[in-house]
Amino acid sequence: MTDDKKSDTLFFYKSAVKIGELERYVITYNLYEGDTIPDDLSLDLLWIQIKNIESLSYRAAYLVGPFTLYCDVKTGDYHHSQKIISSLDQPKFEANLQAQQTFQAELSLHTIKKQYVWIVDIMSQIVFTTNTQTAFEIKITRSRQSLFNNNSIDSEMGSHSPSLTVSRMNTLDIWNLPKSLCNAKKKKHLVILTHGLHSNVTADMEYTMEQIYKAQGKFPNEELIVQGYTGNVCQTEKGVKYLGSNLAKYIVKELYDESIVKISFIGHSLGGLVQTFALAFISVKYSWFFEKVEPVNFITIASPLLGLVTNNPTYVNMLLSMGVIGRTGQDISLEAYGKEAEPLLFKLPGDPVKDVLKKFKRRTIYANAINDGIVPLYSSSLLFLDYNDVLNNLKKLSDFKNLDIDSSDIESIFQSEELNQVDLTHTIKKSFVSPFTKILNSWTPHNYHSAGHSKIPKLSMFESATSVLMPPLPDKNYILDPNSREPIIVHDKIYTEADLPDPNSSNKDDLLHSDNILLKTLTIARGDNIRGQTLEESIARKWHEGLSWRKVIVALKPDAHNNIIVRRRFANAHGWLVVDHLIDTHFSGDDDITRNDTNPMDITTKDIKTANSLDNSTVEPNKKYAWITRVDNSSVFDEGPTGMISTVSEMFDVFTKRKIIITNENNSTTAATSTNTTTTTSTSTYTSTTNIEERRNSFEAFNSDFLL
Repeated sequence: MTDDKKSDTLFFYKSAVKIGELERYVITYNLYEGDTIPDDLSLDLLWIQIKNIESLSYRAAYLVGPFTLYCDVKTGDYHHSQKIISSLDQPKFEANLQAQQTFQAELSLHTIKKQYVWIVDIMSQIVFTTNTQTAFEIKITRSRQSLFNNNSIDSEMGSHSPSLTVSRMNTLDIWNLPKSLCNAKKKKHLVILTHGLHSNVTADMEYTMEQIYKAQGKFPNEELIVQGYTGNVCQTEKGVKYLGSNLAKYIVKELYDESIVKISFIGHSLGGLVQTFALAFISVKYSWFFEKVEPVNFITIASPLLGLVTNNPTYVNMLLSMGVIGRTGQDISLEAYGKEAEPLLFKLPGDPVKDVLKKFKRRTIYANAINDGIVPLYSSSLLFLDYNDVLNNLKKLSDFKNLDIDSSDIESIFQSEELNQVDLTHTIKKSFVSPFTKILNSWTPHNYHSAGHSKIPKLSMFESATSVLMPPLPDKNYILDPNSREPIIVHDKIYTEADLPDPNSSNKDDLLHSDNILLKTLTIARGDNIRGQTLEESIARKWHEGLSWRKVIVALKPDAHNNIIVRRRFANAHGWLVVDHLIDTHFSGDDDITRNDTNPMDITTKDIKTANSLDNSTVEPNKKYAWITRVDNSSVFDEGPTGMISTVSEMFDVFTKRKIIITNENNSTTAATSTNTTTTTSTSTYTSTTNIEERRNSFEAFNSDFLL
């Protein structure tokens, strides 16, 4: 056995991650070499430590951060479907590692085997800016005491032992490695993942991506290629049209090639609407695309397909329409703007989207029955649903068997949230700050405990957003034992237009005035909001015209909106079974290519170039669809307050860099003059310790103006 004589430190490394970035460390430890087990073999465990090395003052840097990390450690052969018997093999994780905090875990060597493998994931939790980053260090030692050593040997970057090999993968490696290993001769099935508001695809949907790739073995004749558009990060307040147009251009101009013969779409939350607009944009601007590429799966997950109007108090709806989250807020509050007479969400389910949707082999909706305070069930399920069946199946589950709620409880909630005209100004001012305070002022994740008597939670989108950074954690038994997990599918049925009640029948009134507790918040919230009621019902009916939808309703513990896509592998583990269901039913291999000629239409390169040239012009190809193709005049108010955080932060970053470079050039000039020598200033001086500290001090001064 090889032993390191210099230090107990086996590995040390420093790095940093920006929004949407993650790093993976694959740790391989050779317990012994050769075929003979040494007599002096040691099975003493190893230790790993991950430290957030940002300044302690950064804990308060809410709006340009937060500067926190998610990290987990698991064995190389871990899978959530396997029962873990030994506590030494159980995964460890930290959902919210704050500045100057450390996360420590044991790497157990409890059995004699030649090689051990562990996988460590570290993810950025930054939400609002693209130019800030969270720095960290990772250390592996032979003893826990050695974690605290800071001698010169321990601070050397890299591996310090021939027994230990660490492979580091960044975000691009993790997302592009499967693609680089694919068979170039095989036809490809492109799967597009799209994130929601104040989210990102590379970190928040990384788990979904990996699970899809694990289904590759079921497709011997085609390659699955999973991609997501990163250009919309920190731009999600600019509206569904802006986001969807960007996504469409990315698919056609950057991802498409002649080897791609199939395409699927999976959108979470706002991403469901964004991918829908992308369909519209592609069908109008690149009419050849869906003749050349076969649509397979169209999936929305907890998406506000009917907007968010009647589920919020009046003042919240008013703030949305005023642009508190930019143009996106106006979209989901069903407000028309610009030259349009009708809200965007009203137009989406019509032509040309409907014609494209008909081409998909499967159209599936995943919706949360409970514990989703951001997108209510009626909006994510397209309103028309067998609510009694959903409720009955909910009550069969142990966590929800006592589910009950009084109408007076809901009425009192809405009455307390409505405003007097006298309090309006105060509440508007408070609401511009409150979302960020509620999202970011509580940092410690907490465990979820089932109550003996459950109630339907009535949460605003702002209150629910808190769980993004402090998710209620699953208990240990849920993570270790698959048999402890209750079924989460409470309703799974295909709906067609024939299942909808006649708009003039009493059945429709029975639905909209139902006593079912799942609809009670909707019916009370509607009140006298005739416009909202008419719009939502009209939009829901348009989505069903000539289309069938598989509606899968799930029952998850809080925070259901992020759990449903497993935003973080262990912190949001309650969503594992949802993703399993999605993969099993949509990527089972039934669609595998069995013949070479899957797309008989002959689209030439000339045709594609012509379509691209039309896109680059300002001519509207079809006035009927001008609402899709028209280039709207942009405004700083399209971004809303949170979008402007990123814009201002980027402006500050550019200003700081210029200031530092000028300072360095002046210092170099002064030094050259005093020594009467000619020197060449190197741009690498920007990375010197002095300049980093200068920039950090400037950043802290800037950030202090944004503390809540």
